[in-house]
Amino acid sequence: MPLTGELEHLPIVDVIQLIHSTRKSGTLNVYSRKGEGQLVFNNGYIVSATHSSEKLKIGKILLESHIIEQDDLDKALDVQQRSGDERKPLIATLLEHCGLSKDAAFKALETLIEMTVVEMICWTRGIFTLDIDEIKVSDDYRYLPKQLQTVTLDTQMVLMDALRIFDEKVHSGEIQLSEEPLDENPLEHLQNKVELEHKPEPEQYEESREDEVLLSEDLLGLADIDKLERKKPYIFKGLEAFDPADIHRQVIDGNLPDIPEAGKASLVDFLSSISTTYQLDDRSNTSISSSQAVIIYTCDEFLQHAIMTVCKKEGILVFVTADRGELDNLIDRALFKYLEPILVFGSPVPEKSGFSKGEIIDVRSLKMAQYPQISIIQLASPLDFTFSLQSLNDGTRAVFPMPYFSEREETYAEDMVNFLNTFQVYIRGCFNEERRQQFAKLRNSLSGLRLLRKAPDISLLVLQFVGELFERTVTLIVNKDELIAERSIGIVSNKENGPAAPMKFRIPIRRDSLFYEIINSGVSHFGLSDDTTFSDLIYPEIGAPTDSSFLLLPLKSNDRIITLTYADFGSNQASKISLDFLEFFVGQAGIAMENALFRKRLDGSHQSEVIR
Repeated sequence: MPLTGELEHLPIVDVIQLIHSTRKSGTLNVYSRKGEGQLVFNNGYIVSATHSSEKLKIGKILLESHIIEQDDLDKALDVQQRSGDERKPLIATLLEHCGLSKDAAFKALETLIEMTVVEMICWTRGIFTLDIDEIKVSDDYRYLPKQLQTVTLDTQMVLMDALRIFDEKVHSGEIQLSEEPLDENPLEHLQNKVELEHKPEPEQYEESREDEVLLSEDLLGLADIDKLERKKPYIFKGLEAFDPADIHRQVIDGNLPDIPEAGKASLVDFLSSISTTYQLDDRSNTSISSSQAVIIYTCDEFLQHAIMTVCKKEGILVFVTADRGELDNLIDRALFKYLEPILVFGSPVPEKSGFSKGEIIDVRSLKMAQYPQISIIQLASPLDFTFSLQSLNDGTRAVFPMPYFSEREETYAEDMVNFLNTFQVYIRGCFNEERRQQFAKLRNSLSGLRLLRKAPDISLLVLQFVGELFERTVTLIVNKDELIAERSIGIVSNKENGPAAPMKFRIPIRRDSLFYEIINSGVSHFGLSDDTTFSDLIYPEIGAPTDSSFLLLPLKSNDRIITLTYADFGSNQASKISLDFLEFFVGQAGIAMENALFRKRLDGSHQSEVIR
C-alpha cells in the first residue's frame, strides 16, 4: 500500500533523502498545481524520472544541450514512424541512425532526472505517494547498449546538483518562488481524483499494474516520450498517510535490536517529536536555500538517520555516506555549489572494516590535508579519552562524546537523546556564526555571477556584494591616468534604494598615491591611510565618513586592473571585515569579466566578417 504525504509538511528534498537513507525501492509520484512528476528508486538510487512539463522531454534536452541538431531529431522521429510495431525508443533510434554517442545518451538521461528534481523542488504544496514495489526492467532495455541498461544515479549527487541548478535558476529569474494556494483537504482531493479517473476493473488489475511499471520505465527517456500520450499512474484506492514514526521505528528495530522496548519507544518518541516540529515549522523550505551542509561519514545507519533528523529540524542540508570515494564526491559537490560543509566523523567501530580508530584517523587526516577550509567534528566514546585528545590535537573543531550501548546499557536511550539534543544546539550555533553568514552571502553572489554575460552586470554585482558589508560603496573605473566614478550605493541616496546612477567625477592618479600603488600591485587595502588624495579629491565629492577606515578592492581582468571598488562605513563605526571573502569573490568576478570581454570581441569579429 502506498505511503502518502503533503509537500507542505515534508518538502520534496526531505522525501528524496528519506527514500535514499532508508534504501527504499519503488515509485515516487508527486502531484502539484504546477505539474506532476515521477521518480523511480531502486535500493535508494534513482533509476528513472518523468515530468508532465513539455520542457522535460528527452528530445528537447538533447536539443538544448546541443548534443543533437533538429535534423537529427526529425530523422529519428521519422524512422520511428515508419517502423510501426517494431519502433524502438527515441534514444535507441538516435544511437543507431543519428550518430548519438553512448556517453551523450547517458548524460542526457542523467540531465532528465536532475531537471525533474529541479522542477519538483519549487513545489511547496501538493501530494506525494511512494508506491513501495519491486522495480521490473522493461523489455525496451534490450534495444540499448549495456552501458545504458543500468541507469543508477547516486541520489545525493543528483540532489546536490539539482539544488545548485535550482539556485542558479532562481538568481537568473527563470524560477519565480511564490506561495501556492492551499487545498482544504488535498489528500481527499487526490484520492477522489484517482478513484474517479484511474480505477481499473477488477479483472484488469494485474494488467494495469504491469502497465504502470512499463510506463515508468518508458518515461525514463528510453521510449518515445516526445510523442507518448501522458498517463497518470494507477494508485491504490487505499492511501496510507505518511507517518515519520514508522520510519524511525524501522531504523531503530533494524539497527538497535538489543536495547529494551522501553528504550526503543523513547527514541522513537524523541525523533518523531523532532520530525513533527519540523513539519509544522514555517522554515520548511530552508533546506533549499541553506548555505551550509553537514556531511556524515559513518557505517552506523542509526546514527546517520538520527543526525539527519536533527539537522532537518534546523533546516540544514545533510548528506550521509560510509564510502570513502563517495565522501570526496560529496565534499567536492558541496564546495562546487558554494555550500560550506561541516564534516562529521562517526565513532570508531572496531569490528567494521574501514572504521577502526586507525582507519578513521587516516581518512580524517587526509580530508584535513585535502580540504583545509572545512570544519571537522569527531564523535567518540566518552571513555576513550586518548582518541578524543588525539582528535583535538590533530585539528578537529570539536569532539562529541556519544553513547555506546555496550558501555551504558541501562541508560543508553536517555544518553542518546541527550547527545542528539546537545548536537542539535551545537550545530545550530555553528551555522549562526557571523563568518558563516558571510559565507552564505559569498555563495549566493557567486551563484549569481555564473549567470552574467556582460561586463557592466559583473561590475554591478561586485558593487552590490561589497555594498552588503559597507554603508557606502562606489565603483571607480581605471582609465589611463585617472579614475572615473561610476555607480554607487549609499552615497547619493539611502543604501536601501540600491545602486544609483553613475557619479562621473574624475580623480587623477598621482604617482605617490595609494591608488597608483594598488593599480600596479593588484593588492587590496582595508584600513587607514595618510594619502591626501582622499581628503583633497574624493571626500569633497562624496563626504567624509565618520570612521577613516576604508576599502579599495581591485578587479583584475586580462592582467590589468580595470576597476577599483571604494567602500567605507559612512556615519557608522568601522566593523570587522573578512577581506579574504571579498578578495576571493572579486577574483572570480575578474575571470567572469575576462570571459565577457572575450565573447564581446568574438561577436565584434563576427559582425565585421558579415559586413565584409
